[in-house]
Amino acid sequence: MSNDPSKELFDHYARHYESMGEVERLPDDLQRLWRDRLPAWIESIPRHARILDAGCAQGDLLAALSRVGYTNLTGVDISAQLLATAQNKVPVDVRLIEMDVRRFLAECAESAFDVVFFHDVLEHLPRQDTIGVLRAFHRALARGGLLSVRVPNMSALTAWYNAAIDFTHVVHFTENSLIQVFDSAGFDPATITFQSQAPRLFWSWHKPHRAIFRLLNRLRWHVNNGLHRTVFLLSDMHPKPRVFDPNLIMLARK
Repeated sequence: MSNDPSKELFDHYARHYESMGEVERLPDDLQRLWRDRLPAWIESIPRHARILDAGCAQGDLLAALSRVGYTNLTGVDISAQLLATAQNKVPVDVRLIEMDVRRFLAECAESAFDVVFFHDVLEHLPRQDTIGVLRAFHRALARGGLLSVRVPNMSALTAWYNAAIDFTHVVHFTENSLIQVFDSAGFDPATITFQSQAPRLFWSWHKPHRAIFRLLNRLRWHVNNGLHRTVFLLSDMHPKPRVFDPNLIMLARK
């Protein structure tokens, strides 16, 4: 009999998800949706591309992608509670599958997807499954396909908080260890980039206060980076990290 409590916790994950403030309403304005909810690189992806959100939770990313015109969307999640919420957010033509992502990948056809999002999931999987899951994503991607992974950043000064905020977090990453496992899984490190999370700047004559708040938030981002660089300089640690956001967002191409 397994002593792993993860299954029990994921069966009731919606309550924990909401307690962390993860439930938010998508903006109605399409321009804000592009700017605030979707990565800049997604604009280069054709609207008919086969996109998978592995660990789709309540379906916010799928809903955003659908609203801006993407038509071939699939979401997979282990939590029936989160998927029930997702069903109310996404159109009926979005495929939602209740399944452990490891089983889904084992049954997935080769080159089945052009883009895969794997956000806030890898840190939940046992260490022994890490490279195998990434290798399975490499197999599931079409040639030239993109895999976006987001995990807590253990180089951030608040890493201890992100690591311990969820009892199901079991593996932790820095930039170097994330590249290490991607390399072992078959991805060429030369194709891997870390995505900037600097708040995007804009100007609006109708609501200038929003642009000013965004500018202040951008300044906060620079102050945070400066503080981290100073700490790592004083600690004389090598190699020094380059990303100091609470999360690492890595984009890898097959």
